[in-house]
Amino acid sequence: MNKFKISKTIVCCLLSFVCCLSCSKNDTTSYCPTWLGFTYKIGSYPNYVQGNPRNIVLNPGDSIHITACQKERGHLIHGTNYTWTLCFDTLDSEGNKVHAFKVYNQHTNYDGYVNGAYDPVCHMLLPANALPTEAGKQDTIKFVARYSYSGQGITIDNGNIVENTSYSGRITPQSGATGGGAVGYFYFQVQ
Repeated sequence: MNKFKISKTIVCCLLSFVCCLSCSKNDTTSYCPTWLGFTYKIGSYPNYVQGNPRNIVLNPGDSIHITACQKERGHLIHGTNYTWTLCFDTLDSEGNKVHAFKVYNQHTNYDGYVNGAYDPVCHMLLPANALPTEAGKQDTIKFVARYSYSGQGITIDNGNIVENTSYSGRITPQSGATGGGAVGYFYFQVQ
């Protein structure tokens, strides 16, 4: 009877130890991805031309395929909203120069669908009536990501942002207790 109690105690202790080890490996925190920057292609499928990450020059009427490249994937994210805003100069109906923009919205379930596992991509068209960029200035594509967390959010340390010559622009992550996001800018000139 005494041997049975001792073996039962040892088994219970071992099970508790194994349970603690397995539970401690489960990461229940939510955080947004970190980023490398943007890549882009010009043209239409299947005839894309890879864009130069420096000195980006676009022509009116160009079809742009832009990708926000993740460095590290986010964790425990539900709903995701991406907003891409293409900013450029054009003429209004009276012939006056105005700053215009086109907005492209996307919604996905980051963890629930295969698309969430990949980098966000947007296809946009620089209108044929876009004016050349003024000397010394740049036009932009602004990227905004908003994430709803399914776990407790943690703060991400951005550290030093290092220029990477393989990518264009910058994307800065933001993370809080219930959600996170990112804001990035892709700079270009209209020829």
